[in-house]
Amino acid sequence: MAQILEALLSSGVLIPAIWLSLGFVTAWFLLSAKRVVPLTRKEAETLWKVHKQNRLCSAKGWREIVRRNKIIGFECECGHKHVQKKHIITISA
Repeated sequence: MAQILEALLSSGVLIPAIWLSLGFVTAWFLLSAKRVVPLTRKEAETLWKVHKQNRLCSAKGWREIVRRNKIIGFECECGHKHVQKKHIITISA
């Protein structure tokens, strides 16, 4: 094992590979990280109605999920929860 490590260090491949790996991990994290986005009451209600149609939900009501005095999602009486999230970094063409 020590001989393999010495060979990698002397060939000059190990350090660039470590930096490349760190770059990939950083890019993956930034592109997959999400943040919570506030909704209006009307948007939350519309999302709940879409949930009811798509899941054939028979619930009669829903409640707002609130954080810092802003609506961030809804919870249906059936137990379904939806929190609106958006990617921190968006790449668009």
